[in-house]
Amino acid sequence: MMQLVGQAVKHKTFGPGVITDFSNKIVTICFSQGDKKFIYPDAFISFLTLKDQSAQSEITAKWDRRLQEENAQQQRLQEEQERRQRIRTMKIAPNSQAAFHVDGTAIDQIFASGAVSSGCYLSGSAKGEPRIPSRLKPNSACLLTECPENSPEQRRIVGAFMVEDDFFGDLCGDGMVKIHSEHRLYLHQENSLMFWNYFDHGAVIPRWGSPVFKYFSNSTMQQILFDVKESLADTEEGPSVDAFYEYFCSVNRLPEMKRNA
Repeated sequence: MMQLVGQAVKHKTFGPGVITDFSNKIVTICFSQGDKKFIYPDAFISFLTLKDQSAQSEITAKWDRRLQEENAQQQRLQEEQERRQRIRTMKIAPNSQAAFHVDGTAIDQIFASGAVSSGCYLSGSAKGEPRIPSRLKPNSACLLTECPENSPEQRRIVGAFMVEDDFFGDLCGDGMVKIHSEHRLYLHQENSLMFWNYFDHGAVIPRWGSPVFKYFSNSTMQQILFDVKESLADTEEGPSVDAFYEYFCSVNRLPEMKRNA
């Protein structure tokens, strides 16, 4: 910080003076009428001017940078408030959750990349083009599932994530579903859940088929995430899973489920 004590100044009302003290953002200036105290640097923008023009320019530049930072922060706060308002008021579709078929060894890579592919259309005029995940919105959670080779659909849930809170699938032209930077989890084999156990399919387990992902209901996703939360309650991952579950319930406007007594 520049040396202010001893600097000559001019005040719009009191005239010329000299800075005699500067501490805790307060400058003391000796004028012919006596000592006056002012807030630094505010006073040097409004009614005080240093005789040293280079020093005055330095103060003005710092003030301008501070204003820019404050305006940027205010803009970020406003955008965050608008984003939260959009999430609070957006229409909640009953089947806006998704499960993806993935290679279980690729989960780390998927999370590192920050996105998972929705695959391509398999027929029709858009065949070969990225599949648009149109039902996915900021309230959507996604499961990562894998099925061992030569296994009759013994599909395990090996990971889960919320989509990014600015992601709207109908605008996703490249088919890359963005993964939330915070609400994501990897399930080790000892904690993984069997995917088809959460669906009423009778005696015959369904075949997954060719699509990369499938939609399912919000209530089913809530039950899955609740079971994950319960299974990891006493582990190191417990707090982050709790936050994931609470966030999911909040953006889907669902009352949180309670543990059975």
